[in-house]
Amino acid sequence: MMCFLKRKYLPILRNAALMRLFGYLPTYKGYIIGATLAMIIGGGASSLIALVLGKLTDMAFYQQDTIVVYLAPIALVGISILHGGTQYLSQFLLVRVAQGVMLEIRTLMFDRILRWGDELFMKYRCAEVQAKFINEASTALTNAAGVLTIIIRDSIQIVCLLGVLFWHNWLLTLVTFIVGPVIALILKWVNRHIKRLTSQTQKTFGELIGTIQESYNGERVVKIYDGYDYEKERFRNVNERLRSLTLKAQRVYSAGTPLTQFTSMVGVSIVIVFALIQAKMGMLTVGEFTTFLAAMLLLLPPIRKLSSVNGTTAAMTAAAESLFRMIDELPEKDAGTRTLENYSGAVEFRNVSFAYPAKDKKTINNFTLSVKPGEMIALVGSSGAGKSTLINLIPRFWVPTEGEIYFDGIAQSELTLKSLRKQIGLVSQDVTIFDDTIANNIAYGCRDRVTREQIEAAADAAALTDFIKALPEGLDSPAGPNGNHLSGGQRQRVSIARAFLKNAPILLLDEATSALDTESEKHIQKSLDTLLKGRTSFVVAHRLSTIINADRIIVMRDGGIAEIGTHEELLAKGGLYNHLYTLQFSKEN
Repeated sequence: MMCFLKRKYLPILRNAALMRLFGYLPTYKGYIIGATLAMIIGGGASSLIALVLGKLTDMAFYQQDTIVVYLAPIALVGISILHGGTQYLSQFLLVRVAQGVMLEIRTLMFDRILRWGDELFMKYRCAEVQAKFINEASTALTNAAGVLTIIIRDSIQIVCLLGVLFWHNWLLTLVTFIVGPVIALILKWVNRHIKRLTSQTQKTFGELIGTIQESYNGERVVKIYDGYDYEKERFRNVNERLRSLTLKAQRVYSAGTPLTQFTSMVGVSIVIVFALIQAKMGMLTVGEFTTFLAAMLLLLPPIRKLSSVNGTTAAMTAAAESLFRMIDELPEKDAGTRTLENYSGAVEFRNVSFAYPAKDKKTINNFTLSVKPGEMIALVGSSGAGKSTLINLIPRFWVPTEGEIYFDGIAQSELTLKSLRKQIGLVSQDVTIFDDTIANNIAYGCRDRVTREQIEAAADAAALTDFIKALPEGLDSPAGPNGNHLSGGQRQRVSIARAFLKNAPILLLDEATSALDTESEKHIQKSLDTLLKGRTSFVVAHRLSTIINADRIIVMRDGGIAEIGTHEELLAKGGLYNHLYTLQFSKEN
C-alpha cells in the first residue's frame, strides 16, 4: 500500500507545471492550514468507526452489555457528524483557495497577453486564447481543490486505517498489500491515456469556440452566400470530434474505477479467507475481525477516489502545462533605455528591411527615407507593396530585421516602447471600439488625464458632435460590443477623435477614411487636414484624391521605393503613380 501511495504522488511532485501551480498556495496558508486540520480530524474519524464497531461487537456478543444499545447509535452518529462536518469545511476552504489562485493566474495571463508582440498574436488564434481562459484555467484550478483534498484527507485516512489494521493483525495486513502493485499499474495506464486525451480535447474546444466566433461575426456573409449548411456541417464536425474525445476519456475514467474496485475486492476476499482460518485457530475474536473488516472496507472509498483522481490529475497537468506555456511566451522586447524629450517629429529610415516570421521574402526591402518634422508622407502602391507593414514598423509593432529607424537622430532600438509610442497617434482601417461609452472610447488610455471639455473638443474636431447630440445619453451613450451600436463611419470618427485627443507629434493614418462614403470623407477631410497640421504624418490612402496635398508621395513596389515626389511631379513622370491615378480617376468617373 505504501508503494502504491509513493507511485501515486511522486509523479505529481515531479511535475514542474503542477509544482508551479502549487507555488501560488503559500499566500493562502491560513485557509490551507484550516482545511488540513479539518481533514486530519475527518481522516481520524474514519478509523474510529472501525474501532468502535469492533469494541461494540465484543461488548454486545461476549460481555452481553445492554448499554451497547444506547452507545452504538450515539457513537456512530456522532462520528458521522464529525466526519461530514470536517469534510464540508475542508472542501469549502480549498475551493476558496482554488478560486483565489484562478483569479491570480487569469490576471497574469491577461497581463502577459497585453504585452505580446504581433508575432504571438499571429501564432495563437483568438479562440485558442479564449479556451485557455475559460476551459483550461477552470480545469487546472477548480480540480486542484479536489486533488488537494484527496492528497491530504484520503492519505491521512489511509494511514490511520493502516495503523488500525497493523495494530490488530499485522500478518493479515501484509496479505492486503498484494493488490497494491496491480492498482498502481491500473492508475498509470489511466494517467497516460487521460493526459493525452485531455490535451486533444482542449485543442478541439478552442476550435469549437473559433467556429462559433467566426460564424457569429460573419453572420451577414453566411446569410448572403447561403452558408447555413456549410457552417452547420463545419460546427458538427468539430463538435463530433469533441464528443468523441470526451467519450474516449470517459471510457478510460469508467474502466479505471471498476478495475480498481475489482482488484480491491479480490484482495478483500483473500483477506477474509485468511481471517476465517485465523478465527478457526482461535487467533481472532469476532470483535477483532469486525474491526479489521470495517477498516478494510473503509479503505476502499479512498482507494476508489485515488483511482478516479488520477484522471483528474492528468487533465489538470495537461491544462496547467498549456497555461504556463502561454504565460511563458516572451513579451515584446523593450530593451531601450532612452526617452524622447522635446521631440520635433523627425523620422529617418536607414536601409530598413523586414520579413514576417517563417517567410523568406522581404515585405520591406532596403527602405531609406528621411522625413522632416511636420512633413506629410503619403504611401501608395498596389496591394502587398508593403505600405501597412512600413506603418507598423514605426511604433515598433514589428522590429526591422535589418536597418534602423531614427527619431530625432535616436535609434528606435535605444528608445523605451512607452516613450516611443507616446509620440504616435494611430487611425487604422481596422478600428477598435471597446464595449464602453463613446466618451471613454475617445479618451482611451488618458481618461484620468483629460477634461470633459477636451473630449468634447476632440469629438467636435472629428465631426461627431451632431451625431452625439442626437443620442439620448450623448457622449455617455454605450458604443456596444466592438462598437456595434455605431456605423462604420461613426466608428472611424471615434478613432479619429481619439487621435485628436492624444495630440501626438507623429500621426499614422492607415486607410483612415476607408469606412466612409465619398460625402462623409469630404466632410471629415477638413478635420484630418487640421489634425495633420504641425505633425509628422504617414498616410496610407486607397483614394489617391485624398493625398494630393502631401509633401511627398512614396510609390511603393515590392517593399521598396519605386517613385517619390509631389502629386504634380509624379503625374509629370508618367510612371506607376500616373498609371494608378489615371486608373482610379477613370473608375470614379
